[in-house]
Amino acid sequence: MREKPAQEDGQEPKSTNANAGGGVPRALVGVLNGSFLTREHVLGNMPFILFVAGLMLCYIGYGYYTERTVRELEQTRTELNEMRAEYLTVRAHLDEAEQQSEVGEELGEMGLKDSRVPPYRIEVPQEQIERQHEE
Repeated sequence: MREKPAQEDGQEPKSTNANAGGGVPRALVGVLNGSFLTREHVLGNMPFILFVAGLMLCYIGYGYYTERTVRELEQTRTELNEMRAEYLTVRAHLDEAEQQSEVGEELGEMGLKDSRVPPYRIEVPQEQIERQHEE
């Protein structure tokens, strides 16, 4: 092992190591003022850096798109439940209005009576129909 040469005044020689004495703060200052962007290895990797930045933008945009889609889905689900409830209400009123007793009451208010005789079918022979069309 080699010994370090001592200075004449008894102090240790100053280190020439770049990382010694505040390498992290110096790097942080380089990032904040933008001087790290002028280094050659950063310029060589610029297409990759731009690609990663583009991917990040796509990721953020996809997140917003997904949130909007989920919001629309919940709104549609709420509307569907409201329409289903309205359908059931209207159907119940219609079923009630179609009952024979309800129809009879409505006809009675108009002055008509419910027939007690069942309807019957009138059959006309086909020849008679053809004769009528010829005349």
